[in-house]
Amino acid sequence: MSIQSSRFLGQQVINSFNIFIDSEKSSVVGDKQSKGDDIHLHLEGNSIEAGDGEFIRISLLNFNMFNTLYNIDKNSSQFTIKGTHNTNSIDKTLSIPRKNYNNFKDIAEAFGNAIITHLDVSAGGGWTMSAKPEEANVGQTSDRLLEIDISNASNAITNFEIVLELDSYIIFGGNRIDPGSNIKSLKITSTNSNKNIKIQGYYPMTRTADPYIYIRSSNVQNGLETSVLSNDQGNFNADIISSNILGRVFKDVEFITYDSPTGEEYFMNLQQKKLSNLKLTLTDSKGRRLGRTGGERYKNTGAGLISNNEFESDYQNTQGNLFFTAVLKVDIVKWKSQHYLETPELPPPLPARQAQSVLTWADYGMPKL
Repeated sequence: MSIQSSRFLGQQVINSFNIFIDSEKSSVVGDKQSKGDDIHLHLEGNSIEAGDGEFIRISLLNFNMFNTLYNIDKNSSQFTIKGTHNTNSIDKTLSIPRKNYNNFKDIAEAFGNAIITHLDVSAGGGWTMSAKPEEANVGQTSDRLLEIDISNASNAITNFEIVLELDSYIIFGGNRIDPGSNIKSLKITSTNSNKNIKIQGYYPMTRTADPYIYIRSSNVQNGLETSVLSNDQGNFNADIISSNILGRVFKDVEFITYDSPTGEEYFMNLQQKKLSNLKLTLTDSKGRRLGRTGGERYKNTGAGLISNNEFESDYQNTQGNLFFTAVLKVDIVKWKSQHYLETPELPPPLPARQAQSVLTWADYGMPKL
């Protein structure tokens, strides 16, 4: 579909409906496949239809949910440590604890502690660590650059390297590692025969990697989005693709909420005449389920109690507190008047006295009596 074919002129709203949504117990009193962040709505006998020359528009008026997610989640907490102690590899994927952090010093210390905890096991004991930046919140005087110093009196590590996985480069201020890339995530400096190692970030740190959640609908619409918003792994050979985004909402401290000032900011024009089913899904900016990696679409928990790097309970969006409420406005919009081909009625026959005449027929272009 081109932009030209999606353009509507002289629009006139001829009917409107509000749909009030609460996904808290959607699997109990609705579709059994529904979850708190992935709801399936069946309008059934209340289906909405547009006539000829009309289309259906859905707008987001209000959205609200508790912020039961972590600013640093599984996508933004992982990193891989590489190196050799004596002749043994110390390679392993690690992560800092998934939670909200008050300042950048807390994140840096969590990063350093994860490293030396692993080194104490894989590269001999006795590792120590100091972390910067100093306790600095956003707005305070600080360069916000990561700096970790780790050292050991007797053990050494050669070929030490850290690879920042997924979105963690945003948090730690490092370089993203793309396929085929030969750059380093972080600057590594080894001294004292590889017993002292300094880890430095190239760019200022952040406390969250994704400040918005995205509301997506499976209904075909005329919106567009950059392909990275759907998948950041390069699965699409295009910059712009058809969008399934209805709107995006900023994550505040306690609530994730949105109220439309005009009712026209976030909307989608459907490419279907009848609306009988509506599916709404909450994702991050890469199309992933909230707090979960791209390969964990089947998991139901994005934040909570963790044991052995896995959640103790996997029911957050079915029986836990991951759900939302919303108000949608559905408009039937008339954009053109249809004109149909009409055949004129047959005229009534003439009276018999007027219908009699001389019979003629074609004879090579000449009339013959």
